[in-house]
Amino acid sequence: MDLNLAADRPTTATAPRRLPGQGRVLVIEDDESLREIMEVLIAVEGCDARSAADAAAALDLLSRWEPDLILLDFYMPGMDGASFIRAYRERPEPHAPIVVLSGSADAREQVADLGVAGCLDKPFAAEALLAVLDDLVGCS
Repeated sequence: MDLNLAADRPTTATAPRRLPGQGRVLVIEDDESLREIMEVLIAVEGCDARSAADAAAALDLLSRWEPDLILLDFYMPGMDGASFIRAYRERPEPHAPIVVLSGSADAREQVADLGVAGCLDKPFAAEALLAVLDDLVGCS
């Protein structure tokens, strides 16, 4: 699935949509401001949003909490996105779909063989993030 949804969906001002039940979304992003903004947007949609500043902290969190969706910054210091994906997939199932976040044009090529659910190009509009939630976690 190729998620570059900002161009695929009209941007209209609407009331926040609500998820049927509590979707669980893990945000792995080293940019603190972006991570916090994403958490707020996800929480407004009715999801349980948790975050980690790096891949190692995310793997630790995953040992005690199971998300329905992972939003993953691909280029982070330390363990990068590809290494995180491999380590996550070595863990017992179930595995949540992963959407890679990247400001790099070559990220799509690099993630093509990693079996991710999609790629969201940075910078992205809030509507694009909400569309990912709608498509992969089930917003109505």
